[in-house]
Amino acid sequence: MAKAVRGAGKAERREPLLSRLFGNRVFLAVAAASIVALLTILAFYIRALPYQNYNLIYHRALSLGPGDKAKFAFIDANDPWIEYWLASYLRSHGIGSWTRLTTDNPDTHIFWYPWGRDFSHDEFPFIPVVGALAPGGLDTARWISLIPPIFGALMVPIAYIYIRRFYGELAGLTAALLLAILPASCSRTFAGFVEKTGIAMPFFIAGLALYSEALRRRSLPVAFAAGIAMGFIGFIWGGYAIAAILIAITSLLAPTAVEWRHAPAIARAGVAVGIGFLAILAVASRYGPASIKYGEAVLLGTLIPYIVVELLEIAGRRKVHGVAWRRPEAIYRIVAIALLVLGIAAAPALGVRGRALFAMAWPLRLAGEIHLSRLAETVAEHSSPLMSRGLFLTFVREGNIAALLAPVASLYLLYRSLRRREPEHLPLSLAALGLYYAVLGMLYFLQASSVVGILSVAALVGMLAPSGRSVPKRLARSKRLERSSYELRLAATIILVIIVLAAAVVGAKTAYAMMRSHIASITGYSVNVQQYDWLHMLKEIENATSKDTVIVAWWDYGYWISVGAHRPTLADGATTNATQIRLLAEFFTSTSEDEAVNILKALHLKPGKTLIFVHDNALYDPATGSLVYSIDARLPSIDIAKSWAMLHIAGKDEQGFEVGNSKYRQTLIYKMFASAPYHFDKVGEIYPQNLIHVKGKRITSVELFGEKTSPYSFKHFKPYRVILGLYMDSRGRPLAFAAGGHTYYFVQVLILYEWAG
Repeated sequence: MAKAVRGAGKAERREPLLSRLFGNRVFLAVAAASIVALLTILAFYIRALPYQNYNLIYHRALSLGPGDKAKFAFIDANDPWIEYWLASYLRSHGIGSWTRLTTDNPDTHIFWYPWGRDFSHDEFPFIPVVGALAPGGLDTARWISLIPPIFGALMVPIAYIYIRRFYGELAGLTAALLLAILPASCSRTFAGFVEKTGIAMPFFIAGLALYSEALRRRSLPVAFAAGIAMGFIGFIWGGYAIAAILIAITSLLAPTAVEWRHAPAIARAGVAVGIGFLAILAVASRYGPASIKYGEAVLLGTLIPYIVVELLEIAGRRKVHGVAWRRPEAIYRIVAIALLVLGIAAAPALGVRGRALFAMAWPLRLAGEIHLSRLAETVAEHSSPLMSRGLFLTFVREGNIAALLAPVASLYLLYRSLRRREPEHLPLSLAALGLYYAVLGMLYFLQASSVVGILSVAALVGMLAPSGRSVPKRLARSKRLERSSYELRLAATIILVIIVLAAAVVGAKTAYAMMRSHIASITGYSVNVQQYDWLHMLKEIENATSKDTVIVAWWDYGYWISVGAHRPTLADGATTNATQIRLLAEFFTSTSEDEAVNILKALHLKPGKTLIFVHDNALYDPATGSLVYSIDARLPSIDIAKSWAMLHIAGKDEQGFEVGNSKYRQTLIYKMFASAPYHFDKVGEIYPQNLIHVKGKRITSVELFGEKTSPYSFKHFKPYRVILGLYMDSRGRPLAFAAGGHTYYFVQVLILYEWAG
């Protein structure tokens, strides 16, 4: 039976709502456990739906001939490729080889040529280590593809246990339901998308649960365990910085959320959290990019409130002038506000950097007072949902009920913490408010914000529901008033539950639609729009080039080429070397061959050992030999569209360069797209072969930006390979449409040029 709220007076006992409805507590417990188990299975099922498609693509790829490259059908997007490579390396060389993955190791030199990459200090080790421990005979690609849905499903029981303990059975089931099926909760935990945020979320939820328990019980061991759980994120994700900020602010506010006689104990609990956080982060910092400075800052941030509380206690006991006759909690509130303002202002000096800093200061960014780097400005997930209607609709559609109700729920939790003296709500309320604020500035935080927002909404359901946390007798002046309050809360609960169920239905449909046709991005856009030319090209590069051949490609594809073809690239999704990416941008947007060659020389590349890669979508008519870079709604532009990012990073957008204008048509990337297809008869192929009938192998007309192009005569570069990859439907039939008596096939054009000298 639930206890009365601390500090709210003696409450009249009442059975929780679900117990009143169903009577038998044992039955309710068994039923709830069964529902949570089913929701956990459902969570895994929804997130694992793409795996079935990956398997379909894998077997079809095997039949077409890419050989071992077919396994990459299980790895989605870009960053998961490096998790796969690291897991494979650890599986082959042992877990202990992690510390040898430095720039001194030749195996790392296929990344960021010629420097290599120090993985042991700039990559988080948890996912590669788990990925290396594939159970049974499961290969690494399949196992690492399944890790995200496993951890995504793990959120469900952990969240249920947490929310049920503090807010009741109905709230726990609400949290489990919403986490299992809402789109944003699924977004970074579906099969193949091995992403750090999603893997870290179960640990973050566990940290919130332990922190809340520590504040409620004022328990030092539990507080220390909360710090350990939060600090463990330092092995997984850069979001350990978010945990650090949360601990510091919670520790600062916690003494104001209890009666002053409990302030010393609650402050000591904060210090215990800080010690646990620092202890585990000290270890994490030895094996990855986690900075121990955050742990030191957190410990300092928890010690200051403790010291202030103790000083006020000492001053009160000694009757120091100005303290003995004033309430010490009032003085502490003033000090806490001052420290909070000072801490925010000093955030950069305290080591807060990157996304965490811009998440705090995004209003200044939108006002134009501060700016991301040119590179960071081109990354889609760094955009604010407030920047355009489309981004805002994405935020609402995927965030679902969390996007709408999380601020209300978290503010109510904060109110309960500070006004009703219930400190256990502080970690969740502050995390939900902080992450909601952060996602308004940067969509990167959408999943984390939605997951924690879901917990706050579930907590609101539990606090509204009539239960043991009923109206205290000192507030219920009469039975009539108490009855009226009960009926109001019951009505509010019913309305909120209906809203939650409606949101769950909409969210489940959205998530299912997202997952059921999803395939790895290297193999197309959906199970009905698939292609295999990338896998074919990776095999061809590996078989036809020497191991010291370097592929010059835009950074998005660095992982695919380095991991898939075992050839060095200049940049990849780590974006660790902004200077090298800027040189890449200047190369592709150069307006003279001599300028381009000088950049290649500056990058330590050699003629005859360097290939340049670009690709995009087009329409191909084999009957007339025409190729049109026509951007269809189902097939968005690729590198041509990304040219704006190249122009921006190179600073040429400020010189009047825009994608498609006359200045752009002088750039190297434009000339390569415009010229390469004319050499199709010499260096080209259609893949898969024999799917369509081709009368001749020549391409006689290339259209780009609505105009026919002419081939350029390069002095230093020559076409090396042109692959027209046919898009196919789920049955393996080429995608095409008829117009004006001609049949146009949707193709992906993969172009390789060689630096000849």
